[in-house]
Amino acid sequence: MIHEKQTIAICGAGIAGVATAYYILKERKDCNVILIDKNQPLSFTTSKSGENFRDYWPEKNMRQFVSDSIELMKELKTEYGVDSFEMKNSGYNFISHDIDNPIFGSGDKENSTSYLEEYTNKAKIQKDFPYFDQKIEKVVRIKNAGKIDVYDLGTLLLKEAKKMGLELVDGEISNIGKSADKFKVVLDSKQSVDADKVVIASGPFLNTIANMFGFQFPISNTLQRKFIIPDPNKIIPKDMPFTIYADKQYLDWSEDELEFFKSDEKYTWLLNEFPGGLHIKPETEGIKLGWAFQTEKSEPSFEIPSFEFFPQVVLKGASRFIPELSAYENNIPTPLIEYAGYYTRTKENWPLIGQTEVDNVYVVGALAGYGTMSACAAGKLCASYIFDKLDLPEYAANFNPLRYEKEEIVKVMNALDSDGQL
Repeated sequence: MIHEKQTIAICGAGIAGVATAYYILKERKDCNVILIDKNQPLSFTTSKSGENFRDYWPEKNMRQFVSDSIELMKELKTEYGVDSFEMKNSGYNFISHDIDNPIFGSGDKENSTSYLEEYTNKAKIQKDFPYFDQKIEKVVRIKNAGKIDVYDLGTLLLKEAKKMGLELVDGEISNIGKSADKFKVVLDSKQSVDADKVVIASGPFLNTIANMFGFQFPISNTLQRKFIIPDPNKIIPKDMPFTIYADKQYLDWSEDELEFFKSDEKYTWLLNEFPGGLHIKPETEGIKLGWAFQTEKSEPSFEIPSFEFFPQVVLKGASRFIPELSAYENNIPTPLIEYAGYYTRTKENWPLIGQTEVDNVYVVGALAGYGTMSACAAGKLCASYIFDKLDLPEYAANFNPLRYEKEEIVKVMNALDSDGQL
């Protein structure tokens, strides 16, 4: 337990770092909590979030973890007001052309019926979703799912943490050393912060900080892209749930396009089979679309490279299940807003939360694609470790960074048949 006023330095001011700062101070206000980042809080990976939540995952630990986080967000709205941030149960629909597609483990996983509703009546599907291709055979709805305004959520947590004494420090961490019982966090400005405990919450740069302590986390980064376009033809209703196409597909190129792509090695990837998971949701500005088909591991950078053909590829894939979107394929409405963020994940896609192999150094990260919806539970769990609380949730040991040394947990991880990633 922390009995005297100690300093806790949090490296990274994304939604995970901000939530951790909030729950540390909510638990114990007699701490100095310092949040360090070279960028404005919430401005890097967090700002590229899909801004969604769902309580169903095909794996029990993740289901419980995200369900806890959803409850914590509801508690925040109760405490700070219903208008403190948007959290709307607007739904998640997984759809397929194949009635036998198990879709995300539906129908064959523990307690799935209490989380999911399945529709296979084609007449009802066409009546409820007239914009779908008429050959769609299955819709699986997650009951407790919808959208969150992550910037408003993060801003609320930041504002309340500041009221409780949070200090923000602007700077890039260049080194972390230790003398006696104190860590010295040195910034590029040569300013330094002395801390009793350090939390690594640096998103895709987890290992940049971990390396300063002489270890690495078993993570990888992939760059995932999204874009927003206007919808002048009003193809997507404003009340359409977040919609995910579950089927793999080859893109329906013309003969001329096929010949061109075959002739140039740079474009042959466009002829490959693309995975399921293409997703669409209505936005104030029009439509937001994304598709995590890029699986190459990449070194994270603050400079995000451009990617030719991404909007065209996604729109062509999307027109497979919403045919009217084909009108936008070769005449993309403007303004086109493209952005990208990193999925930082472990192989099993469980997060890393808790004490690391170095005493008084903690981590909250590897929240690949689910950082917005899980940040509150992740931050609260990290705070529980910092204060040596014993009443941890059931899933805590499975998310601890030292889990790879536990044979029984490794066995469970190796047996996973779905990692739940979109």
